[in-house]
Amino acid sequence: LVNIFELTQSLFPDWFMDQEIYEMGEEGDENQTTILIAEDSNFFRNQVKGYMEEAGYRVLEGEDGAVAWEVLQDNMESVSLVVTDIEMPNMNGFEFTELIRKDNRFAGIPIIALTTLAGEEDIAKGKAVGIDEYHIKLDKEKLMAAVHNFVKSGMQ
Repeated sequence: LVNIFELTQSLFPDWFMDQEIYEMGEEGDENQTTILIAEDSNFFRNQVKGYMEEAGYRVLEGEDGAVAWEVLQDNMESVSLVVTDIEMPNMNGFEFTELIRKDNRFAGIPIIALTTLAGEEDIAKGKAVGIDEYHIKLDKEKLMAAVHNFVKSGMQ
């Protein structure tokens, strides 16, 4: 598949000159920010993982909320942010978020929903269970701006 973002950036580098650059830790650096992605689609999970790694983040992943919950518990000291799909088998994003919010160990961790379910009802339900922001799948720029903002505010 063609990576349209990379292609556009290589053809029109001037379009990206005004974008804020974020300095992240180097790979393997103990200060490298870790993001957990919960997404059942390999395609979308790999796409988002690529965005995050390209920006210098360490990425952990789970193919549904249940697997992501286990990964979060195993890495509770290092995960700084969770990006979750809503529609997933075994445990959906709403249920996953509720588990995170009920556990005091993860009380302050930001959660971003990355989904196709972005109607007013879905957003209201997400806010009610503790999702901090909603973003539409494949809107790389908005997603990455939100991730950088959460990470930056958590570092201050």
